[in-house]
Amino acid sequence: MNDQILQVLDQSLKLSLWAFIASFVTCLAFIIFRLKARRDTLERYKKREFDEVYEREMTDTEAENQPHRPLHLFNQLPMVMRAIGFSFLLATVCFLIVGFTPFSPWVNFSNLAVDESTPLRLTFLNYERFHDGFSLQGEVWNQSQTPIEGVQAIVQIWKSEQELLEQFPVIVEPDPLPAEAPGSFVFRYTKSSPFRYGYQVIFQSSKGIEIPHAKGFDVE
Repeated sequence: MNDQILQVLDQSLKLSLWAFIASFVTCLAFIIFRLKARRDTLERYKKREFDEVYEREMTDTEAENQPHRPLHLFNQLPMVMRAIGFSFLLATVCFLIVGFTPFSPWVNFSNLAVDESTPLRLTFLNYERFHDGFSLQGEVWNQSQTPIEGVQAIVQIWKSEQELLEQFPVIVEPDPLPAEAPGSFVFRYTKSSPFRYGYQVIFQSSKGIEIPHAKGFDVE
């Protein structure tokens, strides 16, 4: 999974989360409004009933038997649960629209464009140092739409910031490197040299042409 896919997923999740929060807050505001209106109606009802009873006691008369429709308070918990369910459904629809449909104004899986200028992305590079040298274990992702044959990781050992000491080609497996798929390489350097300044990893084709690459994830 390359960083473009992660960015699309992250963007879709963020927007769907905001849609959930906005929908839930709106539903809660509506519930509060309904409860307040119901409470005001109940207060007016109680006040009217109290005034009628007080008037009967003062006038010592019997009021006509008129049935009154009982007022029931809303059960708040089911209303909140329905609001959560509605908000979750709306967030799911938002996630699908933003991430997978061509109607989205953002970049998503339906209009994802691969940058052909950097067909490779170095997604992982682990460095381990030992007494006589060091070892590298890396993963590179072919983010183009076509397989690449003969990919080599060239490990360059630098004597100084400007001077190259030596370099070693390492085969990236599998070969050819499939489209939109990862490959791996392992390198071990066992020479103890006081002139070693640092290292760098680049990529070349089988014809010695450098293949541009980008860095991502755990690679600095």
